[in-house]
Amino acid sequence: MKSSLISVIFLCIILSCSNSNNEDTSVSKALFYKGMDLSFQSELESYNVPYKDNLGNPINLLDYTSKNGTNLVRLKLWHTPQNGENSLQDVKSYAKRVKNKSMNLLLNIHYSDYWADPSNQTPPRAWQNMSFQEIKIAIYEYTKHVVEELKNQNTLPEIIQIGNETDSGFLWNHGKVWNEFSDNWENYATLINEAIRGIKTIDTDNKIKIMLHHSSVEKAIFLFDELNPFNIDFDIIGLSYYPQFQIKNLSLVQDKLNELAITFDKDILLVEIAYPFTLSWNDNSTNFIGDTSQTLSEFSATPEGQKAYLEWLISVINKIPNKKGIGFCYWAPDWVAFEGNEVTSTSGSAWENQCLFDFEYKILPAFDVYRTN
Repeated sequence: MKSSLISVIFLCIILSCSNSNNEDTSVSKALFYKGMDLSFQSELESYNVPYKDNLGNPINLLDYTSKNGTNLVRLKLWHTPQNGENSLQDVKSYAKRVKNKSMNLLLNIHYSDYWADPSNQTPPRAWQNMSFQEIKIAIYEYTKHVVEELKNQNTLPEIIQIGNETDSGFLWNHGKVWNEFSDNWENYATLINEAIRGIKTIDTDNKIKIMLHHSSVEKAIFLFDELNPFNIDFDIIGLSYYPQFQIKNLSLVQDKLNELAITFDKDILLVEIAYPFTLSWNDNSTNFIGDTSQTLSEFSATPEGQKAYLEWLISVINKIPNKKGIGFCYWAPDWVAFEGNEVTSTSGSAWENQCLFDFEYKILPAFDVYRTN
């Protein structure tokens, strides 16, 4: 009897250390981010856009996506937007909802009052007459304030992005590294470090991962090469990949991602991706993609092609060496055209053919990758 009891105990110990597939569960599997940039949602919700599941049943977008595999939401933050959208108050409000769904939060601080990208890095109006020393103080204090506000309401982001697509620097001209400012890397790095210092002043437990974001898979290595001597304390290389603007050679995409991972030993997140499910349109606005020359020959602009594209991209991310590929984030899957506001709907969405919802607002087959990967 005593021998049998010992055998049972021994068996229980073995089972507790392995699952039914004989896999070691003592080390948790690294989280693979399956994200969406939902920065438009706080506005779009006010127009009651009728999003639907694949059967045509009405859904609440955040509810539905969180229950079907989406585990990361990216929100952009503008300093003092004219209409209040993407303000700190706006972000705080939506961040609560994200966290209530047990989803991870990626905060994208633009350090501008409006869109920031490689050709537009305009400082907030409140900062535009500042000296470099004053800008250093401002970016530290502002970043610290933002993180403190989010921490105080228990919505601390898992990832914070310092600037948006900062290929050419940010907070021009103080942090510009383009054209006549091409030797300005020390100032650029200094401003990044001040932003990071602001984050870490509040995040004393180092829970937040810091991301720097480049707009190109192909060209990103130049930026990180230039920043490397300044020993910036960041964790993630964030990249945009839109085939209409970048390389279309699929093997080269993999090669460039692999090179980044090996060279800099950083995690890599494809933080902005999208692909069309049609070349047609559903409003009076010209779309960013409307021609086959802007797509990949391997993937048609159809619902099936959009899904196949995402499956390919996920496989590419998973093949990045040393498990440095940590996920993806689909940009504006919800920015559909609809009857309503003239600015962002029937006359304003240049994106509706790249959404994850069709022209009847039904979820597309591409969304299956969130459930299965």
